[in-house]
Amino acid sequence: MTPELPYAQYRDKVLAGWLGKSLGGIVGAVLENQKQWHHETLDTLWPEKLVPNDDLDIQLVWLEAMQERGLFLTSRDLAEFWQDRCWYNFCEYGQFLHNVQRGIAPPLSGTWNNRFFAESEGCPIRSEIWGFVAPGHPALAAELARQDGQLDHGGVSVEIEMFNAAAAAAAFVAPNLEAVVTAGLAVVPADSRLHAVTRHVRAICERFPKPEHAWRLVIRHYGDRDASKAVTNFAIVLLGLFLGNGDFKRTMLICVNSGWDTDCTAATAGALLGVLGGTAALPPDWVEQMGKRVVSGIKVRHQNARLTDLAEETCRLGVEMAAARPPAAVRLVGAPHVPVRPRPEPRIEIDVLYPEKPVLWKASATPVQIIVKNPFGTDCAGELLVTPPPGVTLETACHSLIVPACGRQEVVLSARRERPGDWLADKNLFEAVWRQQGQERARRVFGLGGARQWLVYGPYWDMWDRRRYPECPYNNVDGKMTLWTVGCASDSYNQYAYLDHPYLDESRLIREELPEEMPMVLEAGEDTLETPQFGGFNGQACYYLTRTVRHHGEPTDSTLMVGRSGPCRIWWDGEEVFAADSMWQWTSQEAACRVRLTGAPQRLVVKLIRLTDAFTFHLAFAGAGDPTLQRGVSALFDTLADRPAGKTAV
Repeated sequence: MTPELPYAQYRDKVLAGWLGKSLGGIVGAVLENQKQWHHETLDTLWPEKLVPNDDLDIQLVWLEAMQERGLFLTSRDLAEFWQDRCWYNFCEYGQFLHNVQRGIAPPLSGTWNNRFFAESEGCPIRSEIWGFVAPGHPALAAELARQDGQLDHGGVSVEIEMFNAAAAAAAFVAPNLEAVVTAGLAVVPADSRLHAVTRHVRAICERFPKPEHAWRLVIRHYGDRDASKAVTNFAIVLLGLFLGNGDFKRTMLICVNSGWDTDCTAATAGALLGVLGGTAALPPDWVEQMGKRVVSGIKVRHQNARLTDLAEETCRLGVEMAAARPPAAVRLVGAPHVPVRPRPEPRIEIDVLYPEKPVLWKASATPVQIIVKNPFGTDCAGELLVTPPPGVTLETACHSLIVPACGRQEVVLSARRERPGDWLADKNLFEAVWRQQGQERARRVFGLGGARQWLVYGPYWDMWDRRRYPECPYNNVDGKMTLWTVGCASDSYNQYAYLDHPYLDESRLIREELPEEMPMVLEAGEDTLETPQFGGFNGQACYYLTRTVRHHGEPTDSTLMVGRSGPCRIWWDGEEVFAADSMWQWTSQEAACRVRLTGAPQRLVVKLIRLTDAFTFHLAFAGAGDPTLQRGVSALFDTLADRPAGKTAV
C-alpha cells in the first residue's frame, strides 16, 4: 500500500529543508575552507553579515529548468540552463564550462581536464532539490542527482550527491536518521567507498561522543589538503548528524567547528534535519534573524524569492513529478491540482563517445564513435552526415544506415588534421545530422579539444650539492675518488637541481628553440602534466618547457593559472613573469601572474625543478567569463591555438 503524506506536511518539510539549507550556509560561510578544529560556541556562531551561497544558488537554476523544460531533464538540458543563467565559472564549474564550450558533453565534461576537482564538493552541495521533488522516492532522486553531478564531477562526488538526494527524499517518510542514511547508501554502488566511510564514522562517534575527539579520528582518516574534497566533507556531515542527536544548533556547531568546507557541511546537514523534523525542529531565533527571502548571487527569477514561495513552487513540482514519473512512492493527500505535462515524444537521438581521448592531435587520427538511437517500433533508414571544422578531415563524412527498431547503430569515425603544421585550435566543433527521406530528424554538436604543443628540454641535474661545494668534491681537476671517501655517499642515490642555476642558455631559449639540446615533443590533451609524460628519468632534475600560442580575438589580459609541485620560473614573450623557489602541492587554481594576449604568436617558457619522485605541473590561461555575471562562460580561454611543436606554423 502506498504511504500517505499530507500536502501541508510535505510543504512544511520542504520549507524546513530550504530554511535548514540556508541557515547552515549562513553560519558556516565565515569559516569556509579553514582546516582546523574551531572553538565557536552557540553565542558566536551567527555571523554579522549574510552572503550568497552557491549551495542554494544553482538549485534555483534547476528549479527553473524543471518549470520551463519539464521533469524529464537530461544532463544536456542542465548544462544549457547553467550556461544561460549561472555565471559561476570557478574551480570545477569552470572546467565543466570549458569542456562544454568545446563540445565535450556530460558525463565526460565532469572529469576531462578536471583532475584536481573531479571529486570535490561542488555537486554534493546542490543535491536537495532532487529529493524535495521526489518525496519518498530515493531511487528517482538519486537518478536526477546523477544527471546533475556528472556535469562537473565524477566518482565519489557524484555518488555523494546521489546519497544526499536519496536521503532527502527518504526523510519525508523515514522514522529517523538511521533510516535516512540507509536509504542514501541503498542508491550508490555496492563497492562505493561511502559504505565503509559511513560505518567507520558511525563507529568513531559511538566510541568517542565528544565532538573534538571524534573529529581528530575522522580527519586522520579522511582529511585532505583540498578543503572542498567531497569525501572529507561527507565524513564531517555524518559526524555532525551522528553526534548532533537531532538538535539543529548542536549539529551546526559540530559541522562548523570541524572546518573544511563549513558552509557546505552545515548546509547539507541543516537541510536534512529540516526535512526530518519540519519547521518545528528549526531554531526560531535563527529563522527570524535570517529573514524571509533567498539571498542569491545569480540573476534568476528566484534571486530574492520568498522562502515560502520557493517551497510552494518546489512542492508543486513534486506533485507533478509523482504523477508524471510513476510509480509514485507516496500519495500526497490534499495536494492542489497541478497540470501534468506529458513525457516528451520519442525521437531519434545522436550520442557521441570517445574510444580514446577527446583530443585533436597534431598529426595522429582521433577515433570518435557516433551512435544513432531509434526509440520507435520500426526500423529507421537514413543518412548520418558529420561536418568537421575547417582543416579537419573524416575518412567518411556520410553514412547510410538502417537503425533497428528500439535499437541503435554505431559508426566510428577517424578525425585527422589536413595540415599538421597549421596552428592547432583549442576548440574544434563538429556537427552530426541524421536525415530520413531528406528531412533532418536529429542534430548534435560535439567537439575535440586541441592538444597542447610542448617542447621539453632535459632532464638536467647537478651530480653534487653546489650550495655546499663550489666544485665537485669527488671529480675535479685535482683528481677522481669514490663518493664515500669524501662524505658524499648519499649522492649515489640522489642528485641536485636548482632554480637559480642555468642548465642551458636561458637568454637564448626565451627567444628561440635550441635544437642542439634535442628537446622532446610532448603533446598533452589536458592542462596537467605528470611525471611519466616527461620521459622515464627518475630523480631530482630540471626541465625547460616551451610553447607558442596565439589568441584568436581582441587583445586581452589573462591570468596564468599555474599548479606546481616544485620550484618554477616562467617567461612570457621574453620577460620573466613568475618565479617561486618553494616546494608546493599543485592545484589547478593557483593564480600566478597576469599576461597580455595580443593575438600575435607569443612564446611561453617554463623552468621546472623536480625534487620528488612524483611531480605535477599545470598551466592554463584564464580570463573573466561573462562580464555581466549573467551567463555561464568559463573563465578558461577557449580561443587559444598552439603552434605545433617542432614545426613552423603556416
